[in-house]
Amino acid sequence: MREAYYHEDDFCMIELLPLDNLQHCLTQMGEQEVFADAHRSGAGWTQMYVPEAPPSQMGVLGLTADQLRLALADALPPYDAVYTGYSSYRVECKNVLAFGGENTETLFAGLDDKGIVCDLWCSDAMPELLLLPLKEQLLLADWGAGFACPLADGDLFARYLEEYELD
Repeated sequence: MREAYYHEDDFCMIELLPLDNLQHCLTQMGEQEVFADAHRSGAGWTQMYVPEAPPSQMGVLGLTADQLRLALADALPPYDAVYTGYSSYRVECKNVLAFGGENTETLFAGLDDKGIVCDLWCSDAMPELLLLPLKEQLLLADWGAGFACPLADGDLFARYLEEYELD
């Protein structure tokens, strides 16, 4: 049985959102950078910045679990179970799917009670995101890198992969 795990702090740190959130994400990332500079203390920070929720949630696109499975089947097979937690604590995520191969990062999809994707995020930069259904309507937001781009912008996305895939 294949199991995927994500640390609770990594939830939606590299996320996919509806494209109309681009300006919101860029604004939040700018505010995040200013906040981080103002609260830097040695190797850490004195306070934590929490971005505002995007105005347009992933569920509005109506992307289904079945659409994901079909689109990713050849490149990113599904995991049998998904867990999250921290340190040695782990809990199974009943409404989260995960997709990944032997030598790939992992794509996670949180589902609502109707099987619609309400959260979509990945463990790290991954070219397989270009296989996603509705990619023309999706935005990549990497909160740790302070980077956002439409998935349909192939050149910008390729530069992102070059810079962050090697980390």
